[in-house]
Amino acid sequence: MTAQAVALWIAAAIGLSVPISTALDSLLRAAFLVAWAASGRWREKWAAVRDNAFVAFPVALFLLQVAGTVYSMGERADILDATTKAATLLIIPLLVSLQPSEVWRRRALVAFAAAMLVTLALSFPVWWGWIPQGDVFKGLPVDAVVFKKKITHSVFMAYAAFVFALWAREAQDRRGRWLFAVLALAASFNILFMVQSRTGQVVLVALLYYFLYSTLRWRGIVVGAGVAIAIAVAGLLVPRSPVYMRALTTVQEVEDWEAGKPVDVSNLRLEAWTNSVRIWRQHPIVGVGTGGYSAAYAARIQGTARPESTNPENQYLLLAVELGAVGVAALLTLFAAQWRLAARLATRRDTDLARGLVILMALGCLFNSFLHDHAESLFYVWLSGLLYAGLQRGSRARPA
Repeated sequence: MTAQAVALWIAAAIGLSVPISTALDSLLRAAFLVAWAASGRWREKWAAVRDNAFVAFPVALFLLQVAGTVYSMGERADILDATTKAATLLIIPLLVSLQPSEVWRRRALVAFAAAMLVTLALSFPVWWGWIPQGDVFKGLPVDAVVFKKKITHSVFMAYAAFVFALWAREAQDRRGRWLFAVLALAASFNILFMVQSRTGQVVLVALLYYFLYSTLRWRGIVVGAGVAIAIAVAGLLVPRSPVYMRALTTVQEVEDWEAGKPVDVSNLRLEAWTNSVRIWRQHPIVGVGTGGYSAAYAARIQGTARPESTNPENQYLLLAVELGAVGVAALLTLFAAQWRLAARLATRRDTDLARGLVILMALGCLFNSFLHDHAESLFYVWLSGLLYAGLQRGSRARPA
């Protein structure tokens, strides 16, 4: 087996590890870098990267964050940590340079789906109270996660439901369509009624809406609106369902914030968002530098009893503080380019998978810093690299 084949097998295996184990992720990522370096073929790799219209955008965002270290007001450890996390974006050109075929993309996606099926299967006995909380299984009956915390679990499960729906649409026989449709419904049920995560619920509804639009075009917008309303009504009418509880929590957080109550875990995010906006206004163009968020936030609340923050749980605000409007524009340009170029991917399924990934990231980054969170950032660069390696040159674009 060649080093390139080993690198591709490892890349596929990351799909299995990323929803389950951070330690295995780190091991596979290191092994992938070794296999990639050992595979040689430098001219072919460079040509693949050079000719790929997407690669420049994540690389540009990384280089912008490197430039931000020059003027950063952050501590050295914070600067190094932020730069290391930004370097995850470079996995995209590495994967593109290997030019994985449709077979490898399918293997990787199947690996991810298999990991999510294991997660889904184990989530039900956690929900029923059959599995006690421990070091391996993190959930409780009221929040039936398995390997990851609720946000990561629910976001990955939402994307798995999307994948199953796409497979159901493509299935050539009735049995396959029903099988994948049932899996998509089971994954959706897991998010809406078994796990307490607003991010996952929002991402699920958005992906469902996009799937219906992609499948039915303008009729899908009407159908999607009806389905979204039905989900909201069903979730809110079931007492203590995750949809009901998270909606109640959101209302309570806003009310507490407006009433000026002391900051606690219930409204800490709103506190961080408000202060982050104020810091951004003081450094609107290029921010305080890469890794400078903690230092800038500490300076902002100095002399008060307000709690410190190392992350605003919003990728756009984090970039706004550290890299200013330039950083936010770079991220939005990355997402926009990814959406537009998805029309030139090899298959209709790849186009939908890529746009679904953009939806997941664009919405998830409103409530989390996904490019700084280990599992979400690795999932994003892993799937982006595999999908956009199949970017066609000069091909006729599919409709948006």
